[in-house]
Amino acid sequence: MPKDLMDTVREIAPQRGISRFVSEALEYFIAARGRQALRERLRAGYLADAALDREMAEEWRPLEEETWTRHVPPYEVGEAGDG
Repeated sequence: MPKDLMDTVREIAPQRGISRFVSEALEYFIAARGRQALRERLRAGYLADAALDREMAEEWRPLEEETWTRHVPPYEVGEAGDG
């Protein structure tokens, strides 16, 4: 470990706690790397599926619109909730 880094660790870590401090720092770093890798994999998956997701949404749009017109009463201007 570079001397300047070790000096900083000695300043930050409690007496006789350097090993524990380094262990916790490594655990934190490894967990952060894992979270970042997961975010990247999720993002890649979302991007890969985006076209299919849009296509499926468009296929279901007519049924969704029909359901709204059949089961949701029309909104009248002046009704409660009119912004």
